Amino acid sequence: MARFPMTKNVNSSTSRGESSDQMSNKQNQTPDAARRSTWWKIGYGLWLTVNIVVVVGLVCSSYAGMLNPVEVAGAGIVGMTLPGWFGAVVFITVFDLIWWRRTSLLPIVAMLVCAQPLWNFCPLNLPPGKLSAEEEERAFTLLTYNTLTFSDLEMDDGPNHTVEYILQQDADIVCLQEVYILNESESLHITAEQIEALHRRYPYIILSSPSQCVLSKYPVNALHIDYYRPDSNGGDFAAYQIDIDGHKVTVFNCHFQSIGLTGEDKQLYADITDGKANRKSVGEVSNHLLAKLMHANQRRARQAEMIGRYIKHYGGENVIVCGDFNDVPGCYTLRRLAEFDLKEVYPEVGFGPMITYNANRFYFRIDHVLYRGCFKPHSMVRGSLKSSDHYPLTTTFVFDRQQTKQ
Repeated sequence: MARFPMTKNVNSSTSRGESSDQMSNKQNQTPDAARRSTWWKIGYGLWLTVNIVVVVGLVCSSYAGMLNPVEVAGAGIVGMTLPGWFGAVVFITVFDLIWWRRTSLLPIVAMLVCAQPLWNFCPLNLPPGKLSAEEEERAFTLLTYNTLTFSDLEMDDGPNHTVEYILQQDADIVCLQEVYILNESESLHITAEQIEALHRRYPYIILSSPSQCVLSKYPVNALHIDYYRPDSNGGDFAAYQIDIDGHKVTVFNCHFQSIGLTGEDKQLYADITDGKANRKSVGEVSNHLLAKLMHANQRRARQAEMIGRYIKHYGGENVIVCGDFNDVPGCYTLRRLAEFDLKEVYPEVGFGPMITYNANRFYFRIDHVLYRGCFKPHSMVRGSLKSSDHYPLTTTFVFDRQQTKQ
């Protein structure tokens, strides 16, 4: 039988999984097409790197509050950057879905992993409906407000705007921070009529620590846990037991450690955000500000431990913790308090990100209300008044229908 020699050139390309058309395309590829392919690969690599950096930033900022700033000094600062990373990840997700779908899975998975922290920062609850007549019977309102010592930044010829707002809101319980006086003052435009109206409206008024105040329509007993650190805005706390139609509710009025910016700090920060500062000034203020932020985060972490001990000892079933926390959603302080079965109000009733501090271009939600017990939040309203550097917050709570009075 005759044997024919095997040829190698016919099937060699097939053995490599390439068709004759593919080989032909390769041979016919122009130098310009090859360069375009190279630039595409470079662009894809760079965009993939951007996706990875943004995703890592989102995850780290979302969960930085799990780390104790006393042990990891910079954790609190990383947590403050969440809004920026969130905005970036939304942008790249939209861009990926339209132009670069290969990388879109990365930011989508990252947002799912960070769903709870992102919801705390930017909840999407439907607007609450009106309370029924029966619910109104079981409802009470609480206003928390850092008054900036009633300085009234919107001061004009009329009466003090902060006091007037408190009267207009007519909340059942009012927890105020930075209150050193509560009487008539010509320099602050607090009139005698306003003070008389406050006392008529609120038969129970307690000034405690040096700068905490509660006004209540219900009977109040102060708990002697006053805490005050006079150095560098070091913190100020008070607690009260309030009898709301037979329900005993313990309210903690808090003003956590501030970063204590000086006038010079604020001016340097304003110059930086305006693009007027030189490189040396940027470096100086950055280092100075970061050092203050880390120190304040560590102080607040210790204060959270202290408040937690008081809640455990004095709190009872029904507890509200409110005030100026000087820290953002997801911070260590809020996570630590959550360990005492306390839940934040705003993620349960709010819609979108909220800003409660309106000065010095530090636009964050640093005022919070937490609760536990036989009541639930119905709504939270942020006032738009700018007579203080903080906005006021008014929360409506409703007692459970089945709860019997203690």
